[in-house]
Amino acid sequence: MDKRIYKFSYGKKINFVVNRLLIILINSFFCVIFAFILIFIYGIVESNFSEDGNVKPIAIILFSIIALAAILTLVTFFQPQNVIIDKEYLLVHRRFLNWQYIARGYNDKILINNIVACKAYDGIRPAMNNSSWMPLSILYFNWDDLVEINTTNKRYLIPVENSKNFIEEINKRIKSTKSKENDETSQSAVPTNMFQFDLQRGYMPDCDEIVLGVNGVEFKTDKTTADLINVKIISYNDIQLCKKSDKHSINGVDSDNIVEITTATQTYYIPIKNPYDFINELYKKLNTCNQ
Repeated sequence: MDKRIYKFSYGKKINFVVNRLLIILINSFFCVIFAFILIFIYGIVESNFSEDGNVKPIAIILFSIIALAAILTLVTFFQPQNVIIDKEYLLVHRRFLNWQYIARGYNDKILINNIVACKAYDGIRPAMNNSSWMPLSILYFNWDDLVEINTTNKRYLIPVENSKNFIEEINKRIKSTKSKENDETSQSAVPTNMFQFDLQRGYMPDCDEIVLGVNGVEFKTDKTTADLINVKIISYNDIQLCKKSDKHSINGVDSDNIVEITTATQTYYIPIKNPYDFINELYKKLNTCNQ
């Protein structure tokens, strides 16, 4: 899906102007606090280490950081406020720090697969046009375009132009993402009728598999696994007993997951991963065959 950009919905031009002024005021406030903290740190360093060495390099570094913070504060005033919808996330450009949600930083990045709900805001509207306790993306806006986004652990309130289209686009991408995840899950899921030999090596498709087939237990083997069991299929009709064996080694292969399958003429010892799951599934097959 292509990238979409939505502008914030201010409602009135005066709201836009007020928001821009508030951005510079709020960010300047935090910049001043940050500067005082650095100056305080410098004062401690100077009072304790000025006699032992030159603290001028430290002063240069600290005041350079303050200058950089001031420049960034001014830059944010000229940066646009908007929402960018990408393939995997939303990027909400607030451009200011909300003191109650300061951990979120200047902007919000919301992963689409974390979104639980996206809908038009239908909550209370405070008497004033803004409320500091709400996780708002801007402070003065058009209430009719306010969108509420809930993730697994956070809530966002974003006023955007063409809000209905925005909500439809988000929900479409949520559906697409979840559909893709379900497809990947179903493709990666191991069928309950397929098991693997418990060998001291990595899994090798088509030669390390034990399949509970239509008529019996089928073994897909190579030279190594063929030495463990000299049969390609054990018919369900021939199986008298299947249980976890007390053996811990078979034909030189060590395993704590050896399953014992007994027929009228022979007993087979097979190292199988998840032996109890195999035994349960096998007995389901046997019960079905006996009905």
